[in-house]
Amino acid sequence: MSDDTTRRRFLAVAGTGAAAALAGCAGNDPSQEDTPNGDSTDGSTDSTTTPSDMGQPVKAGGPEGTLRMVSNGPVQTLDPINAKGSGAGYLQYGESLMSFPNGDLPPVGRLAEDYSVSDDGLTYTFQLKQGVEFHNGDELTADDVVYSWERMAQSSNSRNKDDIIGGTFTIAHEGETGESLDNYEPGSLDMEAAGDYEFTFTLDSPFHGAISQIAGGAFAVIPENSVGDIEGYDGEYSYNEFFSTSGDGPMFVSTGPFEIDTWTKGDQLTLSAFDGYHGEGPQIDAITYTVIGSEDTRFSRFKNGNLDVLDYGIPTSRFDPNHFVIDEETGGRRKGRYELDNGDVVHYGDVTALDTRYLVFNCQNVERPARQAIAYLVNQEQIANDVYKGLARPAYHITPPPAFMAREGEEPTDVYDRHAMEGFRAETEFGADGYPYSPGETDIQSATEVMEEAGYSSDDQYSIEFTVLSGDTARDQFAQQLRDQAQAAHLDITIQKADFGTIISKAIDGTMDMFTLSDGMEWPESDNFLRFLHAENPGTAFTRWGKDAHANPDYVDTASSAWNDYYVPNTGPGDEAQQQRNKAYYAIEEMNWASVQELPTVHAVSQRIWYDDVNLRMYGTMENQTFQRAELDR
Repeated sequence: MSDDTTRRRFLAVAGTGAAAALAGCAGNDPSQEDTPNGDSTDGSTDSTTTPSDMGQPVKAGGPEGTLRMVSNGPVQTLDPINAKGSGAGYLQYGESLMSFPNGDLPPVGRLAEDYSVSDDGLTYTFQLKQGVEFHNGDELTADDVVYSWERMAQSSNSRNKDDIIGGTFTIAHEGETGESLDNYEPGSLDMEAAGDYEFTFTLDSPFHGAISQIAGGAFAVIPENSVGDIEGYDGEYSYNEFFSTSGDGPMFVSTGPFEIDTWTKGDQLTLSAFDGYHGEGPQIDAITYTVIGSEDTRFSRFKNGNLDVLDYGIPTSRFDPNHFVIDEETGGRRKGRYELDNGDVVHYGDVTALDTRYLVFNCQNVERPARQAIAYLVNQEQIANDVYKGLARPAYHITPPPAFMAREGEEPTDVYDRHAMEGFRAETEFGADGYPYSPGETDIQSATEVMEEAGYSSDDQYSIEFTVLSGDTARDQFAQQLRDQAQAAHLDITIQKADFGTIISKAIDGTMDMFTLSDGMEWPESDNFLRFLHAENPGTAFTRWGKDAHANPDYVDTASSAWNDYYVPNTGPGDEAQQQRNKAYYAIEEMNWASVQELPTVHAVSQRIWYDDVNLRMYGTMENQTFQRAELDR
């Protein structure tokens, strides 16, 4: 090892103060073992009094050896570089160099057993685990990593190019990708297989969250030359043979603890245990993911014992706060019991999520006065308390509270509230007094005034089409309330329904006016979300802000300058760089208030319920979890 290289072990907290703070509240320390049904043995739990009328969890009584799960939208692809929110189960069959064990921070090695980083923070060298088998029996080598990552940057099938050549994490390469990601020069990524088990890459600029970034599912590794959809590779299979159902397909293989058994696109995915897995092998035989778009239908299937685990929680309309009890609490993760309306008691878990739910406006289609008027109408407090029954937090920023921009010794959630309510540490005049759209109320008067100043009236209303996720009763309830309130403010809102995959496709194409979305962080810092709001690359952002005729040039300049002056030169690790980045984050949050590109509504609490047949723990803050340690008792 050269003198200019710093060795970083996997159990060390990587990167920022935010990551360090979150590592303490995300759940288990990586050295701790899990007990059946899910909790740390470190003794740091609090117990509540068990209600005398609440029994113990019951068993579902399903088939032996098969864990029955659900997907809330069509499983549209098995391709990791094409799976933006449509790859249910991908953590079970695909693996990256790093991972978040059980969704906890910090990231640790998965396909890599060690890594080092050069002192300038640019070059990463990974030592791969030896003897790792793909599902077809081939051994993993560094050439497979090179091929898989090149596909993400080059393939026309990739929907994740921005994760490797266009965003905060950017491997050095050739091509004017600042203008368009399609300008990437094939084969130019600065990475190499330095031997069968050594892989290196060099970043264009240091990035504090690099290790967390490559733990994402888009970085999953498949065998070299599996498909020939990039230059330099002929492909052993056609794209549809490998990833879809053409011929004898899918022929997909990766290295996960489970392998693809059968896949019916849009309907069901069945996985079976991989006997050759390189880690602790699966304790169950199979997993089935059944696609059920309606949350009420999902809940009914679970209540009837036809699902073992429900990861999308209890529909808000069906949730009864008097029917659950928290028995144990570890950091941000809680575990208890919930009594279903048929009297059965099941395990209950929730976790504070690095998640924001918000409205997205296509700023090319929707004028700024209409966006501001809707901001005045949206009452985040009412949504959190009434629509989500208290199982959400009012959102005034895109950055979730646990990852908000705090300094050493400060509680991020407190700083979040102070900036929202009083403009604490504001970077711009627009943010000096905090959130500007009447927080805690539905301000129809202000909304009406904005629209009338723009020339609209009851006889000449402004029309907007609002696309809402199908089968989500909370979002549907919110959409209908907003539509009804908007009439008084000269806004004519038409509601459309679509599944998640369709919403993402239309968002990429720019064919919607306004839609609901939620994001979970891939790494625990604001740039994970705010990189799409600074107007430098409007063509790649769902909002199209900065490219539209309605954009205020002063706001665009302020956001762009903050990004270029404070963020771009300070992307590496260290407290000083962190504080400079924070200035950019504050400014961009405030310019989002000014422009209303994305209108935050709530920060979610993620829920899971499961029967007593299943021994597993509640996932952590990052929400990722594989099931090779899950057990079935039936």
